[in-house]
Amino acid sequence: MSTSINLAGNGGSPSVFVRLRALFPAHPEWWAWAFSMLAWMWLVVNLFSSPGQAGHPGSVTFCTSAGAILKTGLPAYAILGISKWQFILSSVPAAISNGWLPWMVMVIAMMFPLLNEPVTHVAFSVKKKDRTPGILTFLLAYTFVWTSAGMLFLLLPLFVDTILAGQTNFVNSLVMASGLLLSAALIWHPGRPIRLTKCSLTIPINIGGWQLYRDSFWYGLKMGLACLSMCWPPMAALSLTHHNLILMAAVSIVIVYERYLLPHTSKLAGYAWLIIAGILFSIQMV
Repeated sequence: MSTSINLAGNGGSPSVFVRLRALFPAHPEWWAWAFSMLAWMWLVVNLFSSPGQAGHPGSVTFCTSAGAILKTGLPAYAILGISKWQFILSSVPAAISNGWLPWMVMVIAMMFPLLNEPVTHVAFSVKKKDRTPGILTFLLAYTFVWTSAGMLFLLLPLFVDTILAGQTNFVNSLVMASGLLLSAALIWHPGRPIRLTKCSLTIPINIGGWQLYRDSFWYGLKMGLACLSMCWPPMAALSLTHHNLILMAAVSIVIVYERYLLPHTSKLAGYAWLIIAGILFSIQMV
């Protein structure tokens, strides 16, 4: 008498294994969320495993105040006996080389959860066997856009910290919160709902061949630019705060909530940015 494993379980109801096998193909966006979760894990581990790098350019820190001030109370460029601009130019290579990986991880952690619709579009536009390479090609192009733009975002804190070195705590705190204040102001821009709609646009994707990869890559570039046009102010704010992990989590909650749970014309996210900016300003003033 032969025996077999009853995957359906008692009463003919599908087992957990069967339900999971059906769930993943039906929801290909899990790819983006899986990469995001891995990136968040990396950020948390990096934070607690490298406490000595809190002030290092590009490192992920809990809180770093503006101004390149050393323990002597003097700006770094003053200690070195050079001008502000000489100090900035000499620090650019180190800022980029040390910051590009944390920046890319931050983008994956925060931006990938916004890609449910584009990833699903890619997955169901191609053959089942080509879903994985199509999705990965799309995500690669999307990350390329943000990584390229990241070169400017990485230089922003270097420029601001050096220029503001020696300024009052009020000025430094206001600059820290400026990115979030700008995010709030742009919520009321009349063209914002149109730009937000572009984050859900689709394009025809060839069902197979090398054209599949061409179309998926091009689609990733378009979605990357669309997201960049929407999310650059809060990402700039995170750069100014040197990738504050708590602030990253708060910003992620707001942008994901706005993306999926609010109508395009809602102003609720603007009030959220104002509240977060106020809290950040108060903390920096202490």
